[in-house]
Amino acid sequence: MGPADGGVYDLAMYRYGDGTPFPLDENFIETLTAAVATCTNAFDPLTELDDRRELAEEGRRDADREIARLDDLERTVTSALAPYLVPSAEKRPSAAQQVAQRAGTATKQAIADARNQLEARVRQLEAAALPSSAAEPIVKALRPFFDEHQLPTSAWIMSWDVRGNEPSADAVCTAGRLQASFTLSPEPYRTPIRVDTLAEGVVVHMMKKGVFGKAKPAPIDLGKYVLVAFERGLTERTLTLRESTNKTAPGLRFSVSDDGSATWVSISAQGDSEGDANPLDPEDVAPVRQLADRATAAFKDLTNRRTLVDLTFAGNAIEDLSEPRIVPLELLQQLTPLARTIRERSRASGELVLKRDIGDGRREELFVPRATLAQQYARLPADYRRPFEDMGITGEETSPAITMRAPPRSDSAIELDPDLD
Repeated sequence: MGPADGGVYDLAMYRYGDGTPFPLDENFIETLTAAVATCTNAFDPLTELDDRRELAEEGRRDADREIARLDDLERTVTSALAPYLVPSAEKRPSAAQQVAQRAGTATKQAIADARNQLEARVRQLEAAALPSSAAEPIVKALRPFFDEHQLPTSAWIMSWDVRGNEPSADAVCTAGRLQASFTLSPEPYRTPIRVDTLAEGVVVHMMKKGVFGKAKPAPIDLGKYVLVAFERGLTERTLTLRESTNKTAPGLRFSVSDDGSATWVSISAQGDSEGDANPLDPEDVAPVRQLADRATAAFKDLTNRRTLVDLTFAGNAIEDLSEPRIVPLELLQQLTPLARTIRERSRASGELVLKRDIGDGRREELFVPRATLAQQYARLPADYRRPFEDMGITGEETSPAITMRAPPRSDSAIELDPDLD
């Protein structure tokens, strides 16, 4: 909201180069620059894979030709030796027949050995050309992007747990058909966290047996309980509490949904749920939701200290894909719409520009020359340069106002827009 609205500038608000609001709350110039660098590096092993595939195909063609020549040689030798292999009238084979037999056997063995050598070489070439051979280098090349940046449609789930011998935290980020799994640094939350350090006045009402055995709702102040596990899903957050830091202490588990509902269940000393989840009383939902909000805020920065451990495409491991190129292509395709819009709305010729409101009626300009980005992928073959060109990342100068059409979507290649200047 700006002064014209009677409000103040949002210091985190980004804008396109023409001043219109940018849809993401992040420095997309940095994201785009990192994507160009990492995807260029990912296309390097793919280029090498393509070369190995061509070499394997050429090796197969050469081997097939040689095997055909060996078959022809075997037929020729067999035909030439046939007259000398006819049994003679004598009981013992003639000298010529014995020589012909030895020559035929030796020829067949030599031809068989040659065939085996040719097939072994082809198998070696084909093994080197397997798509799985590029999986590890691709993930290694893309790791810096996923460790530091995220795609526009990213949805995160994360967990934190200090119930074991060592604290643990991990996260999964899903964006389109890409899913990245991470380990997180649990710092500074390596031990159970007192509830009252996160939120004060968290009181819930649980059924307790009275003096005469009748169960009645009784208030329980959760302030002295400790949080030992937290999970943030796409639509729900789960908090596991214990009565004390003792690892065998019983406790409670609360689940808070985005739709406003919340449930609880008792946890045994062994950490197992005691019965089914129960809906929280309406007056207890607000304090538990406040606790969930405070825990969410406390653990928010954990995902900023992450290390990629796995990357999948449409639920498939990279090494199982027949065309691993679709992984960096998918990454670039998800960035393409915003990249093209940034280029279209950048006032400076030859630059990609974003602005950020910094208060007091001032804006900071963030930019990168397109020629700088184009230099990074210039070493790639034409097929692998095309996705970057379709994003509008080309080095030529352009007028501030240009018209672009969205590029077609493809798993294996992206066609160049003929109207792209």
